[in-house]
Amino acid sequence: MFERSARVYDLLYSFKDYEVEARDLVRLIHERNPGATSLLDVACGTGKHLELLRGDFSDVAGVDLNAELLAIAQERLPDVPFTAADMRTFDLGRTFDAVTCLFSSVGYLRDEADLAEAIARMAAHLGPGGVLIVDGWVRPDAWWPGTNVQALAETAGGVAAARVLDMRYLIATADDGFEQEQERHELTLFSDEAYRAAFEMASLAPEVVASPMQDRDRYVAVKPLTVVARRSPRA
Repeated sequence: MFERSARVYDLLYSFKDYEVEARDLVRLIHERNPGATSLLDVACGTGKHLELLRGDFSDVAGVDLNAELLAIAQERLPDVPFTAADMRTFDLGRTFDAVTCLFSSVGYLRDEADLAEAIARMAAHLGPGGVLIVDGWVRPDAWWPGTNVQALAETAGGVAAARVLDMRYLIATADDGFEQEQERHELTLFSDEAYRAAFEMASLAPEVVASPMQDRDRYVAVKPLTVVARRSPRA
């Protein structure tokens, strides 16, 4: 993502009700782990969710691959640790009571092997009884060819921005005039079976709950309190 388009990210998604989403996340986590106090947000973007979640979790952190988005997150939350890393390989050397990966960020993974690697890394950062919440991308049966012609447009604080997939940006400010940028975003339509298989390979049993986004599923799983060692087959 270009630096300029990162700067209008929050503007373009200002229609999202982050407060409602944060309350729902807190409910999902505390129903399953009432004592949860630490949370890691994977693909945290500009830190909007963490800004609200830190009121219920005293120990929060974020991971994202995009340096420009992370820079905004760090400005927003200067005392929160943020790490630039790939969700398939990151290792923070610690665990959390909850790990989230929101807003369909897993859709950017290329294939089922990538999905399994990412879920495995998230699960590795869960303590016993920890809760993992992953927002899936659009369900394959809800995707129709030709529906990639969409647009977002918002204006606030003297800045106007519009985005048309496949991401073309038109940004206007009073000082700089008009500017155009274009990006290519490739996302994967994973099946429900693929999501469940990735969780199961990480020794997690997922359940599907209501998603805040249309035509998508939210997967929730709890890490077992104890791990049962598997016996090797006799020779």
